[in-house]
Amino acid sequence: MSKFRYRIIPQGAADGIVPLNLVYIDKKDIDAAGISAFDACKAVGKALGDDCAAVNVMDMDAITVTSDGIVADGAVVALAAVDHAMMNKVFGFMNVSEITYSDKVIKDEPHMKQWLEDCYKGRKLFRGPNTQDRGERSSHNENMSMTGRIVNNNTGSETMNVVDMTEILIPFFGQYEIMTGGEVLIGIAGPVVSVGIGMVVSERHGRIFGSDNLGSYRAGMTAHNSGVFAKTVKQDYPVIASKKSVLAEYTLRALDIGLVPGKDIGSSPAVLSLAKAYGKPIAFDNITERAWIELESVGITRQWLKEAVKPMSRSEIIAHADEIIPGVENGKVYKVSDLVEFKEAEA
Repeated sequence: MSKFRYRIIPQGAADGIVPLNLVYIDKKDIDAAGISAFDACKAVGKALGDDCAAVNVMDMDAITVTSDGIVADGAVVALAAVDHAMMNKVFGFMNVSEITYSDKVIKDEPHMKQWLEDCYKGRKLFRGPNTQDRGERSSHNENMSMTGRIVNNNTGSETMNVVDMTEILIPFFGQYEIMTGGEVLIGIAGPVVSVGIGMVVSERHGRIFGSDNLGSYRAGMTAHNSGVFAKTVKQDYPVIASKKSVLAEYTLRALDIGLVPGKDIGSSPAVLSLAKAYGKPIAFDNITERAWIELESVGITRQWLKEAVKPMSRSEIIAHADEIIPGVENGKVYKVSDLVEFKEAEA
């Protein structure tokens, strides 16, 4: 038998905001124990007994991509749902696909020009599962794992208890902070985050679309396509995000190499607000009317974005990120060390 440690943010953490158990396993810990991600997730379920949890296995040496096309350090490489010491053998666990580097990926997915930068070059990329990894799942549940009460959705960034109907969003930069022991912003998602989630890019095996969405969506489009109601889709859910300065730093990296919101990267409120503050171009005419309806419903209008402002420096934007980036209501910053408990499981 091999022991390994895992991180858990327990139900009720952050002054009662977190509605269910969230477990994170560092791939290095299970590699050192000589066990697979599947066996590690199953062991966590056993360790939790009658409790339930969403489980993500993290490779902090890899990279991933947010739904609006921003490359991030670290990646979810497997996800699971456990309940009553069980993990459904068909639907309860899923590996995440490695995306192999090629010139075609860079050509077809312009946001992946970030992969060529020194800080990301040569690192493994994981985004979402491909059709081989998802097994018997249909396209409607291709990016989730399910066991009993728990669904771990959108490649580990949205989890829910389907019995008591509670849910929480964990955008990837929040997970990065959990793994690196930084700080997180916890609050209610609100309308801006709800709209932002739908502003996707074209990619193969993405965090939300596990299949190939190159012919269906592109930067400047909305995957929600729900008009003014897009702001209500996720607005009531709690969210564990990074501090806005972290989101700004990673987004500025994309803007610094010339990627354009609405053309190369997604037209989310955060990306557009940062581009405006930084004095960077926005592909206004490439953003679809349906996307504009959703953006305008939360105050992100063409007129506001085109208003002349003195561009801020990179350091100024990061220092003032809380004022520049909209979203997350009643947010409070927590030290990860005050939220996470380290425990051991045995496989």
